[in-house]
Amino acid sequence: MQKANIPFSAQGLAVKGTYLQEQREILEGVLKGMLEGIAFSLAPKNKGAVIGTIMKQLKLSDPAIAEEGYQDIINGIERKPFPTVEGLRNIQRFMKLRNPLIENLKLEEMVDDHILRMLDESGFIDRLYKTYPSK
Repeated sequence: MQKANIPFSAQGLAVKGTYLQEQREILEGVLKGMLEGIAFSLAPKNKGAVIGTIMKQLKLSDPAIAEEGYQDIINGIERKPFPTVEGLRNIQRFMKLRNPLIENLKLEEMVDDHILRMLDESGFIDRLYKTYPSK
């Protein structure tokens, strides 16, 4: 099966601008945890734990279904989940079907990747992938 190359932002955090300004340390910690979860999930040695978590959290009894979900994660997750306006625009298209006012949002003004960029430039993300080696 060929993977469609459609820009989409599936991983990220959404907070109010004031919260971002006032609670940067908390958001940095949350983002670090999210990034470590991604790295952990992508490491082949953790496949059993990830599938077990999928089964438990989604209350699945069929390991084949959990395996399919695991493969979707492995194939679709971004190792460095920088948001893109194009990816957010695709989400916006879906959301405006339920709420037409969504179309008025200026996505370019909503994206702030400073914390993620700082974590990447500091080597934090690359160190995670050394801790949790993946393919």
